[in-house]
Amino acid sequence: MIMKRFLFALLLIALPLAAQEAKKEDQKSNAPSASPRVQKLFLLKYADPGHVASLLAVFNASVRPDSEMHALAVETTPGPTMAAIEEAIQRLDVPSAASKNIEMTAYLLIGGESAGTEPTATPKELDSVVAQLKNAFAFKSYRLLDILALRTRVGQRASTSSVGRPMQIGTNSMSSPITQFRINSAGIGSDETTVRIDSLNLSIRIPVRSGSENQITFSDVGLQADVDIKQGQKVVIGRVSVAESALFVVLTAQVVN
Repeated sequence: MIMKRFLFALLLIALPLAAQEAKKEDQKSNAPSASPRVQKLFLLKYADPGHVASLLAVFNASVRPDSEMHALAVETTPGPTMAAIEEAIQRLDVPSAASKNIEMTAYLLIGGESAGTEPTATPKELDSVVAQLKNAFAFKSYRLLDILALRTRVGQRASTSSVGRPMQIGTNSMSSPITQFRINSAGIGSDETTVRIDSLNLSIRIPVRSGSENQITFSDVGLQADVDIKQGQKVVIGRVSVAESALFVVLTAQVVN
C-alpha cells in the first residue's frame, strides 16, 4: 500500500513536468519560421552595376553586382523592400547614368637657374602657366621634361608610365627620368564643370650625378593629392625640389563621351 502511494506521488510530480515540456515543444513548433527570401536578377542598360549596388546598400538586402554581365543579383524579403529596390533601379538606370570618359594630361616642367644647352621651348598651350610660374618663382628657364596622357571611365582606376627626355640640371646632361602616373578614381562634380580626382599619385625616378666619377644614381620623388579641376583648365598641382632645380606638375582634365 505504501509503495502504491509512493508511485502515485511520483506520478503527480511527473505529470506537470511533462505538461511543461509539451508546452515548450508546442511553442517551438508554433514559433514563426525565418522570413522567406526572394531573389531577382536585374540587367542594367546604362548605369554602372557597382555604383548602383553601393546606393542600394540603404536597403535591407543582399546586392551582388557583376560588371562583366552588367547586372545586379538582389536577394531580400518579398514585399515592399523588393518593390522599393525595383523602383530605385528604374530611376538610376537611365541614359544619363552611362559611364563617361575622362581624359587627363600631366605636363612635367623643370624650372632651373640657367638655360644650359637644352631647348627651353614649352608647348604653346602652357604659355599662360609658364608666365605665372615666372612671376611666382625666380627660376630663369622652364623646360618640358615629359607629357603623360591618361584616359579612364568615371569611377575606375587608371595608370600609365613613361620614360621622359634626358634631364639636364645646370650644364650636366643626365639619364631619362621614369615616371608613373596613377589615380584611384575620377568623377564629375555636381556642377558638371569640375573633374574630381581621388588619390592622384605621381612617382618619378630622377637621375642624380654623384661622386668624383660622376656616377648616376636614381632618386625617387613623388606627389600625392586629391584634386578638383575645372574642365579644360591647366593647374599647377605640385612642386618637387630636384637638386638646384624644381619639378612642376601641371594637370588638365576633360570629360569626353
